[in-house]
Amino acid sequence: MNHLLLQRLARPLVVALVVFLFAAVAAASLIWHLNHVYLGAERARAVAVADSHADALKRSIDRAMSATYALAILVRQGKGAIRDFDAIANSMLPLYPGASSLQLAPRGVVQSIVPLAGNEQAIGHDLLKDTTRTKAAVLARDSRELTLDGPFKLLQGGLGVIGRLPVFLEDVKGDQIFWGFTSVLIRFPEILGTADFHNLAQAGFAYELWRSHPDTGQKLIIATSSSPALIEPVGYTLDLPNATWTLSVAPIKGWNDPLRLSTEAMLGLLFSLLLGYVAKLLIEPKDYEKGLEALVKE
Repeated sequence: MNHLLLQRLARPLVVALVVFLFAAVAAASLIWHLNHVYLGAERARAVAVADSHADALKRSIDRAMSATYALAILVRQGKGAIRDFDAIANSMLPLYPGASSLQLAPRGVVQSIVPLAGNEQAIGHDLLKDTTRTKAAVLARDSRELTLDGPFKLLQGGLGVIGRLPVFLEDVKGDQIFWGFTSVLIRFPEILGTADFHNLAQAGFAYELWRSHPDTGQKLIIATSSSPALIEPVGYTLDLPNATWTLSVAPIKGWNDPLRLSTEAMLGLLFSLLLGYVAKLLIEPKDYEKGLEALVKE
C-alpha cells in the first residue's frame, strides 16, 4: 500500500523535472536566437560605422592630394617655375584640410616645401635615388598618374604618406619632358581628425587602419586606437591611388555583452523552474487523491 502511495507522490516530481528540462531547452534556444540576432545587429552597426569613417577619410585624403593638380597647373603656366611659391602655397593650404605641406621636386629632388619649419631635413632629398622611395617615385613618373606613397617614417619625423603627381612639360618639338613632382604630405594621426575618428571611441568602437606591403604582404599599421588586437573585427576597404587600405572596427568591450547574457540566462532558469513548479502543483493534488482512493479500496 505504501509503495503505491509513494509512486503517486513521486509522479509530480518526475513531471516537474520533465517540464523543467523542456522549458530550459526552449529558453536556451530562445537565448541563442536572440544573441544571434543581437550579434548580427551589432556587426551591421559596426560595418555602418566603418563605412562612414572610411568614406570620410578617403574624401579627406583625396581632397588633400588634389592640391597636387593645382600646383601642376601653376608649374605648367610658369613653364617649370612657380613665382612666389611660398605665398601661393601658404594661401592654398587652408583650402585643403589634411594637407600638412606642399612640395615641389624638380627632377625628383625636393627643393621647395611650405611650411618649411619642421621639414628642413627633406630639402635636397632625391626621390629617384633613395632606395626606399625610388619604386613609388618611378611608378608615378612612368604611369604619369597621381600615386600615394606610404605610410613611412618621415625624414623630418613622424609618420605620413605623400601624394605625388608627375609633371610633364612640352619642349620646342612638342615632346613631353619629365619636369618633376608636385607633392602633398599627409601626416598621421592628424588626418584622422578630419574624418572624426575620435567619435569611434565615443560610439564604443576600437579601430585599426592598415595596409599590406605591396612586396612582402606584411601588415603595416597606419593608425590604431589601442594596442590590444581587435576581436573579430569587421573591415571596410579604401581604394586609393595605387594603394588599398583597410579600416578594421570592433567593439571595445567585445561583441558579446556578459551582463545581458547573464540576465537572460537567469531569467530563462527562473522561467523553467516556475513552469516545473506549476506543473508539480497541478498534478500533485490529483495524484495524491487517487492514491488515497486506492488505499481506501484496498
